[in-house]
Amino acid sequence: MRKKQEKIPLLSKSRFMAGWQCHKRLYLELFQPQLADPVSEANQAIMDSGTGIGALARGIFPDGVLIEQDYMHHREAVIQTAELLKDKSIPALYEAAFMYDDIRIRADILVRVGKNLFDLVEVKSGNSVKSEHIPDTAIQVYVLEGCGLRVRRACVAHLNKEYIYPGGDYDLQELFAVDDVTEKVREILPDVPELLADMRAALSASEPPDIAPGKHCSKPYDCEFCGHCFQVFPEHYVGQLPNARAKLLTALAEAGIDDICDIPDDFDGLNPLQQRVRDCVVNGCVYMGPHLNEELVRIEYPAYFLDFETFNPALPLYVGTHTYQMLPFQWSCHIMDESGNVSHEEFLHNGPDDPREPFAESLIDVLNDSGSIIVYSSFEAGQIRGLIRDLPHLSQDLYAVLNGRIVDLLKIIKEHCYHPDFHGKFSIKKVLPALVPELNYSDLEIREGSLASMAYAEMIAPETTAKRRREIHKNLLAYCERDTEAMVRLFEKLRGE
Repeated sequence: MRKKQEKIPLLSKSRFMAGWQCHKRLYLELFQPQLADPVSEANQAIMDSGTGIGALARGIFPDGVLIEQDYMHHREAVIQTAELLKDKSIPALYEAAFMYDDIRIRADILVRVGKNLFDLVEVKSGNSVKSEHIPDTAIQVYVLEGCGLRVRRACVAHLNKEYIYPGGDYDLQELFAVDDVTEKVREILPDVPELLADMRAALSASEPPDIAPGKHCSKPYDCEFCGHCFQVFPEHYVGQLPNARAKLLTALAEAGIDDICDIPDDFDGLNPLQQRVRDCVVNGCVYMGPHLNEELVRIEYPAYFLDFETFNPALPLYVGTHTYQMLPFQWSCHIMDESGNVSHEEFLHNGPDDPREPFAESLIDVLNDSGSIIVYSSFEAGQIRGLIRDLPHLSQDLYAVLNGRIVDLLKIIKEHCYHPDFHGKFSIKKVLPALVPELNYSDLEIREGSLASMAYAEMIAPETTAKRRREIHKNLLAYCERDTEAMVRLFEKLRGE
């Protein structure tokens, strides 16, 4: 057992926010970082995007000076910041460094508005102010004022979802919105010393705090220690019950039940789906509902198994689009006739221009005017509605696609099928290995939708080599085709084939 901590590491803005979410997360981050889950490619891309947006936002407050010392040289950055603050001709500092009460911060943008009076601007890559941004900003105000600076306003700059890109260079004053959150920050600022004291008390202990996993593990951020903390749970933990609310989980905890296998048959409070999950887990059986066949015989042939891939760039790339607009760039379609014969069609946009119109035109051509269109979730229908809005000259043909032809395979499975290996989830990545274990994504370079989005963004980037573009093109086609092949195989499984 480790001795009581003799020295607590310095805190920072990110560490404060980790402690705000969960003291155990903060403790593990500082003393046992090797227990963290690996950073996914998707999460790394989000962090990289945030860095670029932070740099772009400096243009809202031009002619400032960047503190160039990196985060590994905080002491030097503090010294450089102090020197530059003496120069009254500098209107703003970017990445200004400060230390107070053993807390290190780097202020995204510090704008001079008077004698020793500043506006603090925290830059976020999202398109709105979120509740967690308030303590994030408050800890910075606490440090700045502790260092003797006066803060007039505390602001959060974020991408403006109302900005429609007209082409050319971005109008930064329109691309970003700067929201004044001073009042909310001032409300919680008196609580900061106590919050810090609680965090430091937890950090001074010889062992991590005994905090059970729960909803806080993913709010406001996904904790990187979930893999470690959730090891304490049984394979069929009660938290896997679909849509389990706090009241039900509390009742189960009070009954001393943390394993679905231990839930009595007559336990009060389970809805029909949760009862089905309980029964399948307890009995080790697969449920195929008595009305499943009624759903399947409604399918009209030829049946089109359809899947889209999309990306949503933080910064709009095409005229008429906005920040984070979802843009479809690829589809795959397996086509089954009434005899069960299957063919395949596909489309992948392969240029730097807006993919929506060629995507829609190719889709209309392949879907014809009859036959069920089988999707997995409501996502594809939502994207078609977006194309109807954005491409009015194709709206009539696109409306015909939606007109009573869409069949949601996810809904059918959720209502009429359950396997214990679903573990309470119904995504295709959970359902496929349980029902069709011989088919998976392990042989592919791209294995999930978020990585497909990232790959497409790389493929169309000007700096990407032709060789790399060809490689990504091949990998994207293989991934999207596997998604619709998976739907065909699931459909066949449901039919008992």
